[in-house]
Amino acid sequence: MPMKSTSKRLAAAALSMLLLSLLIWMRIRGLGDVWFHGLTLTGVVLGFAYARHGLLPDWVVRMGDGTITPDDDESNVSPRIYLPIIGAAIVLAAASLFLVIYLG
Repeated sequence: MPMKSTSKRLAAAALSMLLLSLLIWMRIRGLGDVWFHGLTLTGVVLGFAYARHGLLPDWVVRMGDGTITPDDDESNVSPRIYLPIIGAAIVLAAASLFLVIYLG
């Protein structure tokens, strides 16, 4: 069941706010370098652009040289496939972190 456009836009806005707060925290703490801050800021801008318009700007798609496709493209992998894989990777990473911190 695909997410509705509104929920995608809200998720993009929430993730952009999270990324923006991470960028502010990194700047306050003096973490990272200029390249990483620029990359993070690019992610924030693209996330807010997606949240505002419901899709990436055309210039981003053109710069992708065909590697970036619209959300409704038939060639995209179904969320039923990639979401469980991402979830399993997150659980594995959390379990590894637990083992390293508490048992290592």
